[in-house]
Amino acid sequence: QGTFFQHPPSSQVCADAGASSTMAQGRVIVVGGGLAGLSAVCELLERGCNVTVLEKEANLGGNSSKATTGIASPGSALQAAAGVKDDGEDLVKMEGPEGKELVKNGPKDVEWLTKILGVDSELVVRSTPGHKVARTVGTKTHFPGAVITYAAIHVLQQVASVKPDRLEIISNARVTKLLQIGAKVSGVEFTQDGETKKSLKGQVVLATGGYSGDFSPSSILSTNAPAFLSYPTTNDERASGDGIRLGKIVGGATKNLENIQLTPLAAVIPGQEDSQFKIVLSDAILGAGGKLIDADGKRFCDEMGSAEDRVDAMSKAKAPFRLVISEDQAKQVEWLVNFYAQRKVMQTFGSARELARKMGISVLDATIEPSSKLFVALVTPALYTCAGGLVVGVGAATGKVLGDKGQPIDGLFAAGESVDAPFPRLWSVSGVPLLHAINSGRLAGRAAAAGAGGNMAAAQDLRDLIISSITSPLKVAQAAADEKKPDTEEKPLDQLSKEELISKIKGLQANPPAAAAVAASAAPTGISMDEVKKHNTKEDAWIVINGDVIDVTKWIPIHPGGEQAIVAYLGQDASDEWNMIHKAGTIEKNLVAEGGNGPWNKGKLGGGAAPVPAAGGGG
Repeated sequence: QGTFFQHPPSSQVCADAGASSTMAQGRVIVVGGGLAGLSAVCELLERGCNVTVLEKEANLGGNSSKATTGIASPGSALQAAAGVKDDGEDLVKMEGPEGKELVKNGPKDVEWLTKILGVDSELVVRSTPGHKVARTVGTKTHFPGAVITYAAIHVLQQVASVKPDRLEIISNARVTKLLQIGAKVSGVEFTQDGETKKSLKGQVVLATGGYSGDFSPSSILSTNAPAFLSYPTTNDERASGDGIRLGKIVGGATKNLENIQLTPLAAVIPGQEDSQFKIVLSDAILGAGGKLIDADGKRFCDEMGSAEDRVDAMSKAKAPFRLVISEDQAKQVEWLVNFYAQRKVMQTFGSARELARKMGISVLDATIEPSSKLFVALVTPALYTCAGGLVVGVGAATGKVLGDKGQPIDGLFAAGESVDAPFPRLWSVSGVPLLHAINSGRLAGRAAAAGAGGNMAAAQDLRDLIISSITSPLKVAQAAADEKKPDTEEKPLDQLSKEELISKIKGLQANPPAAAAVAASAAPTGISMDEVKKHNTKEDAWIVINGDVIDVTKWIPIHPGGEQAIVAYLGQDASDEWNMIHKAGTIEKNLVAEGGNGPWNKGKLGGGAAPVPAAGGGG
C-alpha cells in the first residue's frame, strides 16, 4: 500500500452534475472508483445502462490501485498456458459452499475484465501464500493493482470523453445521503468539492471500500473491532466505510464488522518505526522463496500459509520479524525487490553472517543461503482488508443489499469491501480480496442493470464501445491534426547528410546567434539541487522527476497513493521511484498551471540560481 503512483486526473472528463437530467433513463450511480466499482461500471456499460461514477477523491482507483500481489484466479488461461492444471478445489474445501461461487466463477470475471482492458500481455501467473499451485495473476513489472486500475481508468475516460450520455465521472464528490421514494432507493445526494449539494436519480451501487483506515472514536473500526486499534494500518484515511454507513441509514443489514484481516508483511521503515501507516510488501516475495525469521534468526511459520496462519504464528514468536530473500530467489520478482530496495524499505546484506551481526546473533536459520547477497525488510502485523460489511443476497437477490429481515432493498446494490464476505478463511488467502472485488462488482453491476432495464439477453461487448470511442470523428480529427504538426526537433549533427550539414553551416553564417543568447547559454541555468533540498515540508514541497523540478505542495492532500507516498521524497530526486511504476509521459499529463490543484513544473534541474520561490512555497 502507499506506493508512489498517480492516475490521470478524472476531473479531465468530469461532466457537470446538472447534465445528468438530460441523459437517458436507466441510469445507474456507482459510488466509489476502486476495482469493485470499476468492474461494476464495465458490466453496466455492457448491459446498455448509462452510468455516473461518484468518487470522493480527486482520482479514481481507490486502495485497489496500491495492491502489490495480484488476483487469485484458479483455472485461468495463464495457468493453462504454463501447463498448470487447477480446479481450485482446495479453496472450495477451505470454506465450503460459501466460497464455491467465488472460486468457480470469479476467475471468469477476471479474464473478462483483463481482456476488456487489454492488459493480458502484461500478466504472469505466480506462486503466492495460501495456494497449492501457481494461480495468482500478477504483472511482469509494476504493481498489479496499479496496472489494472490504471488501464480501467484510461478506458473509461476515453468512453466518458466521447460518449458523456453513456458515462460521466464526477470526482471530489462525497455522497451524503441515499434518496428514497418510500422504501426504494431512488438516487443520491452529494457535495462536490465540499460545496453545493447536488442530487442524482437512479439505481445505486455502493463500492466505497473498507473501513480500516479510520481510527476516530465513532468509526466502524472503533465501535465494532476496538481490539484492532492498537495495530498500525496499510490503509489511509480514505478507507472509512462510507458505503456501509449510507446503507445502514436506509435499513441495510450488516454482518461480521469485527472481521479484519491482518497482513504479516507491513514494512517497518527505518526512521518511521512509530508511524501508524505502513507500506505492505508483496506476498509474491514469499512465493519466490522468501523466508520469515524472528529475533533469533529462526523461521517460525510456513511462509506459504494463509495470512491468518502467519499472523497467528507471529503472535507466538519473538519480535522483531524480518522478511529475507536471497539474490537468486529475488530474480523471480526482480522488479518488486528492486522497488523496495531503492525506497530503502528493504536493505541489502552481503551474506547471512553480515545480517546475523546486524541482528546481534551468531547464526541464521540453516535454510537461508549463507553466502548469498540478501534483501531484508523488517515486518510487523498491520490492518489490511475488511471482510465484514453490508449483507447482500444470493440467487435471485445476488448483489442486492438486504434489510434486517432478509428482504432486498429495492434500488440498492453493493460490492467489494463494502459487503460482508462470508468466507473468512478464504479471505486470508493471497489474492482473494481482489478476486472478490472484481466478482462482486460484476455481480452488483449485473443486478443493477436488470433493475434499471438493461438488456440481460444480449450484452454489448464493451470493447466495441471502447473502439468506437477511440475512433470517433472527434478523436480521429485530433489525431490527424497532431500528425500534421511540424517536427521541430533538429537532427543531431552526426546524423546530418553532407548536403544538410553544408546548408546548416550556411544558415548559421547568414544568421549568427545573438551575443546575448551565447552569453545566456554559457551561464549556469536551471534550479540547483541545493535549492530543491530547501523545499522539503508539506507546506513548501518540491521534488525532481526526470530533470524537472515539480512543486507538489497542492498535490500532497489529493495524491491517490496517500500523502506518505510523496512526503518521503520532498526535497529529493524521485526519478527512479517514479519511473519504476509509471509509464512515460505520465507526469506531463498530470501537470497543472501554476496555482492549480495539483503538481506544476517549476523548471529544469540545473546548476544555476533558482527562481525566487513564492511565499510559503505553495504552487
